[in-house]
Amino acid sequence: MSVAPSSPSETVAPAGERLVSVEVVTPSGVFWSGDARSVTVPSVSGTLGILPRHQPVAASLKAGRVRLRTPDHPTAEIRIGGGFLVVDDDDVTVLADDAAWVPAR
Repeated sequence: MSVAPSSPSETVAPAGERLVSVEVVTPSGVFWSGDARSVTVPSVSGTLGILPRHQPVAASLKAGRVRLRTPDHPTAEIRIGGGFLVVDDDDVTVLADDAAWVPAR
C-alpha cells in the first residue's frame, strides 16, 4: 500500500477551518483518503481547484498531478493517469486510472 500523509479524523481543523473530505480511488482500491484544505486536479478543460463549500461538479481528468493541501502538510502531490472527479457537498472523490505519490522536492 502507499505511504500517505496523515490526516485528522475530524472534518474541521482545530482553528475552526472547514475542510473537504478527499478519497482517491484506483482500480486496485482506495489509494488515499483524508481531509484537505484544498484540492487541485488536472481536468480536460483545465486546472480545477476545489475548496470547501464548492458547487457540485463532475469532471473528466487528464493525466497530471492532483495537489492536496492537507492540514499537516503544506502540499502533497499524486500523479494520476486520468480519470474522473466528483464533488458533492464537501466530499471530493477522484476516480483515477492509476496513482503514485510524487516525491517532495
